[in-house]
Amino acid sequence: MRRREALYQVLLVSFLGGLSVFVLYPFLWMVFSGFKPPAEAYTWPPKLLPGRWTLEHYQALWEALPVGRALWNSLWTSAFLATSNLVLASLAAYAFTRLRFLGRETLFGLHVLSMLLPWQITLIPTFLLVRSLGLVDTFLGLLLPSLTSGYAVYVLGQYLKSFPKSLEESVLVDGGTPLTALLRVVLPLARGALAVLWVLLFLGYWQSFIWPSVVLSSPEKMVLPVALLAIQNYHAVNIPLLMAGTTLMALPPVLVYLLFQRALQNPELFSGFKG
Repeated sequence: MRRREALYQVLLVSFLGGLSVFVLYPFLWMVFSGFKPPAEAYTWPPKLLPGRWTLEHYQALWEALPVGRALWNSLWTSAFLATSNLVLASLAAYAFTRLRFLGRETLFGLHVLSMLLPWQITLIPTFLLVRSLGLVDTFLGLLLPSLTSGYAVYVLGQYLKSFPKSLEESVLVDGGTPLTALLRVVLPLARGALAVLWVLLFLGYWQSFIWPSVVLSSPEKMVLPVALLAIQNYHAVNIPLLMAGTTLMALPPVLVYLLFQRALQNPELFSGFKG
């Protein structure tokens, strides 16, 4: 029995190790290729580590286009939109699940319906609305249509439906308002779920490309995905340069995942309370 268990462990570790190499190799190749001279990127068979390390491609990213500004634009707009979605969706979801008012089910249904509409359908009407407000090529025009989303309202609404109402009763009995119960009881206990949703929203806005490319035209207002496409258009095919830019694109999501790793992997935190 012990030999069988030992053999099983060896096979399992070998399989997982091989799978890890298979999954991580393209990512590592991307990272290391950003430090290779152009000639090394086209050698066959390809080599993982650079024969000569260089930072010329990262320097070129900063010199060719304001990639540093584009990186900052992507960071703060993604974080702002994820936070605004979380704040507004928390208020809306709590109202839909705890308060009774005329048209509650209809309004919640409209939020769910908005999730079913492809973005291609709303792109042109949204752009025409932003243009009529004079917000084209402004950060306000970029942010305003995405301040909240039906997805965030739906996810938090479903979560709050399973949240014990008894936890809020002590606040309400003492004369507190529903808003007080939300701020003092629900949100602190739901911090795990909120963290997970914030990460998902951040990653979604981080990789946003179509809407920023439509509404923004000034180079200093570009977000990183649009700037990387501009680099590809301005330069001949340069694999190390593209890999350096892609590494910059991949780095913040990895850091965000590591920062929120505990919340993402802890089901007790996600539930917000112990059963």
